[in-house]
Amino acid sequence: MRPRFTAAASLAGILALALPVVAPAQVDVARFNKIKSRLQQLHATYAKMPPAAQKMMDGTANAQYLYSVVNRLQPSLLKAKKGASRAELAADLSAASVIGPVRVNNNSTDLAYSSFVGFTQSETNTAQCGSNVVVGFNDSGSYVQTLLFGTGGVSFSGVAVSHDGGKTFKDLGPTPAGANPFNFVIGDPLIGCSDSQTFYYSQLFATADSSGNPLTALAFSTSTDGGNTWSDPVASVTKDGFAHSIDKDWMAVDPHNPKNIYVSYTDFDGSFNNPACPNLFRTGAEVVMSNDGGVTWGAPIVADSICSQFGENGLQGTHVVVGSDGSAYVGYVTLNNFPVGPRQLQVVSLGKNATPSAPVAVDAVVGVGDTFFLQGGFRDFLGLDLAIDKSGTANDGALYFTWDDGRDKSIPDVGSTSGSYAFADVLLRASFDGGNSWGFAPTKVNSDIQPRIGYGHDHYQPGIAVDSTGKIAVCWYDRRADAQDWTYQRYCAESTGGPFSNFIVNPGFNVPSHGNDFVVNSVYAGDYDGLTSDFLKAPGFIGAFMTVTGGTNPDVKAASFQ
Repeated sequence: MRPRFTAAASLAGILALALPVVAPAQVDVARFNKIKSRLQQLHATYAKMPPAAQKMMDGTANAQYLYSVVNRLQPSLLKAKKGASRAELAADLSAASVIGPVRVNNNSTDLAYSSFVGFTQSETNTAQCGSNVVVGFNDSGSYVQTLLFGTGGVSFSGVAVSHDGGKTFKDLGPTPAGANPFNFVIGDPLIGCSDSQTFYYSQLFATADSSGNPLTALAFSTSTDGGNTWSDPVASVTKDGFAHSIDKDWMAVDPHNPKNIYVSYTDFDGSFNNPACPNLFRTGAEVVMSNDGGVTWGAPIVADSICSQFGENGLQGTHVVVGSDGSAYVGYVTLNNFPVGPRQLQVVSLGKNATPSAPVAVDAVVGVGDTFFLQGGFRDFLGLDLAIDKSGTANDGALYFTWDDGRDKSIPDVGSTSGSYAFADVLLRASFDGGNSWGFAPTKVNSDIQPRIGYGHDHYQPGIAVDSTGKIAVCWYDRRADAQDWTYQRYCAESTGGPFSNFIVNPGFNVPSHGNDFVVNSVYAGDYDGLTSDFLKAPGFIGAFMTVTGGTNPDVKAASFQ
């Protein structure tokens, strides 16, 4: 068995032993130093944020962590592996013979650079238009490849495409980061499409202006050939990188007018001069919109703002959806006295004119795990998703909010930040009046019952979609088969208005392995896995997800079902 290293500080010594020296001519030192300075700026802005706000961050926290990694990956220690790049090796991916689960990423390249870095794929999002399916995912291998062998910016994201409805996938390697070495596409991928040839990829983005001043942004890339090739990123929104950190984006394409694209995000605003929060730290739920397929973007629309002195109160995890009539909504969670305080799910209606309503409370979230970590030591406080019915059936326009929630089973736990451990179920609420009301009680989606005595079972990070028939589907990670609440399987459930029927889409027992890839934040195992239906309205669902069935190597698979 390969020894497990727990001290990140040992990485420099490991790399020195594992990786042979390369000739200086093989490394573009000027480019490497520009990348390093950009990561240093990211780290510096993150360090200025209040500690509670740092803990709320997702992609930004991962990105600043990479500054410590790049310090260790000095050119004199890099392994110059000659031969095929990751993208070229991806072409050797064998065709899968079954529809579910099928492999999305090409894991034959995971150890191409090192046994210690570059083998993690996680946090997936999927879009389908007809027979073409695109999956985006965070990819530490893309980071290593573009850092060592790229000629411009650096990418932490991968992309894979299927042209047979998700039966087989081809891993295309890193998403383009552009020619500017200050560009860093950071992940948190969101995928959308408007027709069988036109796909969109949104993700977090760090760059700099012409004077070298840091900008925090969202990157938007387009494919016009069914997902085979992608444009360099353009910014859908940019803010001063000295005072702001944009985090946790989401994207929706308007089925009423597919040229309309909405992207939501959280603005961690440390300027302390925002009119909504004078002299206070602010987190904002914001949305930008394009009316021309992502060519140009409007100014940020502020859906909600939360102010606090030390960042202990905030919001995070925005999810934007658009209905068949063009009405848009944003869902998110508010966090008070984070991480131990109460949480509330909220929805803001933007209507058809992008004019925010007052926030409407959907439900309170009862603690999950120990309020921040799940058993296995990885974070889970953003297990939520929002979907809207676009089917044209009787429930067209219905909103469905799902989340993981520990209200039904909690036991004392001396190691927890709250003194207890809450075992999460997947819950759902529906609104049939444009988000104004959300019924009397949530529906439990997972069919098993928490045991009254002893340990319970975690069900976490649900994704939800509604297909063209009005059927609702939810998928999540599920530990019901393990009495020790450790290994997990991938479950999904469907409903046509009645109880949810549960079924397994990935029967293998996965281990919650993380913290082994030294490029990735050690408490991070992804925060979401998006489920989708065909934008062109064929019935059924498809979604990608992370799987760790052997060793310590996370990969991405996908399953489709009707």
